[in-house]
Amino acid sequence: MQPPFDFVHLDPSSDPPEPYQDAVELFCELWAKLRGFQSRCAQDQVLLALIRDLEHRLIAAGLILAIQLELLNDR
Repeated sequence: MQPPFDFVHLDPSSDPPEPYQDAVELFCELWAKLRGFQSRCAQDQVLLALIRDLEHRLIAAGLILAIQLELLNDR
């Protein structure tokens, strides 16, 4: 599953600053690790609830990052 906070690369001149690109890469790595861990502990309801909570927090943080990227592009 593709992370819900990935950005589309259309024009290299409007690329986000490098720290923001690094943040997106970090979010993608964390998302992949959470998904991999989720498949290994499919029977443990406590861990699944924790993973769902972490996913929601990652999505919220990714949304904030995406909004900030939009604001940077509008300047």
